[in-house]
Amino acid sequence: MDKRIIVTVLISLFLFPPAVQSEGKIELSLEEIIDLALENNPLLSAKKREVLAKKASYDAAKRFTNPELEFSTGKAQSWDKDREKNTGGIAVSQYVENPFKRHHRIQVYARDWEAAVFSQDKLILEITFIIKNLYFDILRLKSVQELADKNLASIQKIHQLIEKRAKLGEIKELEAIKLHVESLQAQRDLTQVQTELVLAKEKLNQYLGKILPDDFSITGTLSYNKIEVEEETSLQKALDIHPKLKEKAKRVAQANSQWNYVKWQRFPDFKLSGFSRNELDGQNTGIGISLDIPLWNFRSKEIAEAENLTWMEEEELRALRLETATEVKSAIKRLKLSEQSLYIFHQGLLEQAEQSLKIAEVSYAQGEISLIDFLDSQRTFFSILNDYQDSLYRWNTDKAALEKAIGEEIK
Repeated sequence: MDKRIIVTVLISLFLFPPAVQSEGKIELSLEEIIDLALENNPLLSAKKREVLAKKASYDAAKRFTNPELEFSTGKAQSWDKDREKNTGGIAVSQYVENPFKRHHRIQVYARDWEAAVFSQDKLILEITFIIKNLYFDILRLKSVQELADKNLASIQKIHQLIEKRAKLGEIKELEAIKLHVESLQAQRDLTQVQTELVLAKEKLNQYLGKILPDDFSITGTLSYNKIEVEEETSLQKALDIHPKLKEKAKRVAQANSQWNYVKWQRFPDFKLSGFSRNELDGQNTGIGISLDIPLWNFRSKEIAEAENLTWMEEEELRALRLETATEVKSAIKRLKLSEQSLYIFHQGLLEQAEQSLKIAEVSYAQGEISLIDFLDSQRTFFSILNDYQDSLYRWNTDKAALEKAIGEEIK
């Protein structure tokens, strides 16, 4: 009769688990967490400042240099010293950059700014991926914590009943001791997962700039929805839109502009000037032009260096495209493997585990198996549920990894 009571207690715990209290007043969804991260993450804030600085450099590069204004004063005396006169003058000069060199110089700054924008997009993609992984990990730990709570509660209930029976002499005291040890192990497992949950939430808050209180909570559950992913389509999309490839393409264009800029430095710039001077014999007014002659420095070293740096950037872009293709293909394979693992669970493993536990409960109630065998069955049941949560977690993180590899969210 007492064994039936134990079984009834277990079934009631599984079917009607104790209510889980809210972890805090602030509850956030994944979308809200990502928005907070993109607004408050310190690394992203720094990157945004870098983009603004690059934009300011580009705007400044388009401006012309300021003209030079020169004043002079003096005293002139003829060679025979029979005449003296105060002299003075004013001159205005304007540096005029070779228009072709100016164009390529400005393009260097423009490509640098555009590359910084794509670098910011790449960082957003990386932070979003990290946030999703932390969010899914917290959901997994919450589910594991609920399972650990149920496991501990069921063991403690059984332990209380076994202790009563041991005091009445109906069973050996050794079974009560074994259950006590099992209860301690269950408590240890619960404490461990609670600690991991606190650390995971703290790490997530770190990426949000520590703007949330420690007792914040998240909403949602680990879910699975089968998605169809075509390798060729995903690969082509990644090669077309991924910000890391766009950033590197801008670096190639920047290096090419730098190369052209250095080559055009072989051709002179000009300085136009106008002047008016009071001299000994009268006033001298006119205009002038000056230019530098690339006689001693023909920029051969700088041109060779810029050319090789351009080729280096192009080869790095080619390598990055190959790396992106490999990353996409690997992510697709990992996602399909995760789907196969979930398929096993959904094709009867969960139901079989639950039926096995019910059989063990009945067998223990009828005295066909020992307490240890029953506890092993219960432990196996919770282990399968934990494995299922791990599989859900892996599928969601593998999906996030594929989104990161492609460069956009998979709908």
